[in-house]
Amino acid sequence: MLRDMETSARPRVRVRAARLEDAGALADIYMASAEHHLRLDPSLYRKPEWEPLEERYRSRLPSGEDSVILVADRGGEVVGLVEVQLKAPDGEPRMLRDAVSAEVDIAVLPDSRGSGVGTELMAAAEAWAFEHGAEFMTLQVHTANVDAIRFYQEQHGWRTSGLFMIKRPEPPS
Repeated sequence: MLRDMETSARPRVRVRAARLEDAGALADIYMASAEHHLRLDPSLYRKPEWEPLEERYRSRLPSGEDSVILVADRGGEVVGLVEVQLKAPDGEPRMLRDAVSAEVDIAVLPDSRGSGVGTELMAAAEAWAFEHGAEFMTLQVHTANVDAIRFYQEQHGWRTSGLFMIKRPEPPS
């Protein structure tokens, strides 16, 4: 399930479960992702405060039965993360088939993007989700994040099955 890999002239990357002492690194990675998303769409994204973010990660570790945070560790440095959250069927009457799903959130430090780190994290996330009963996985990606869309679709076989749409109120005239 969790595999090691070699990258050109870089130490081996190992995907492992996040530990409590990784909380600061997780907050750093999330902050880098927030900065990237802020550049994509400043009307939607913001840069959160670091301290509450680190505390949020501390409160989520160690992972539970229905969620996991995995990290990409390169020579003792955490360079990427993936969070997987299982969503149990709720029995509500609706047309969408009631099934166990897994929601994924992935981020890699800018210097490590394009080096295979995301691929290793995604493979580990998929393995964990399906081993824990997920019938399908979901994620959200901004339409302007074309590199991420290409990563999910072309490299990992994800497909678009809907659109997440947003509307803001019209300003008063």
